[in-house]
Amino acid sequence: MSASSDILISLAPAYTKAILEGRKTVELRHRRIRIVSGTRVWLYSKVPIAKIEGIARVQLIREAAPMGLWSEYSDAAGISRVEFDEYFRGCTIGCAIVLARVHRIEPTLDLVTMRSKVKGFHPPQFIKKLRDNEVKILLHASRPASMKKPKVNLKTPDRKFASRSPQKSPQWQ
Repeated sequence: MSASSDILISLAPAYTKAILEGRKTVELRHRRIRIVSGTRVWLYSKVPIAKIEGIARVQLIREAAPMGLWSEYSDAAGISRVEFDEYFRGCTIGCAIVLARVHRIEPTLDLVTMRSKVKGFHPPQFIKKLRDNEVKILLHASRPASMKKPKVNLKTPDRKFASRSPQKSPQWQ
């Protein structure tokens, strides 16, 4: 995948919440992930939430034996040692996805909305590389909560500035 690619990752709602609140900055997976630093990650909360709730960027991908991952990322993984050991039981290699520039999106995008906009849309079990048309729909339909469009008073004397759209942040794009 190129640095400009987008992925959708499915998470338990509690993990999505922890990521959006900054309590979890590393997502662990027991399969190798073929993504690179800079990849945009759309955060999908599984049922019962069933919504795309946030966005982040991949800061780093680290593959290592499970014990190496625990030693390096236990404080950022948002899970207990018991959960970690159970998840990685039988695995010889694991993957840590270090996330940065995390934002909640507004509005969140529910499964019904996504399916109405993208024919045949299904959230992934693991990770899904998004097609260009899916990325365009996501970018058009939502934005980080911290980047809401400011309300513009169109009756201001200086109309040339009132009609301008706000610039999108490089973090979002």
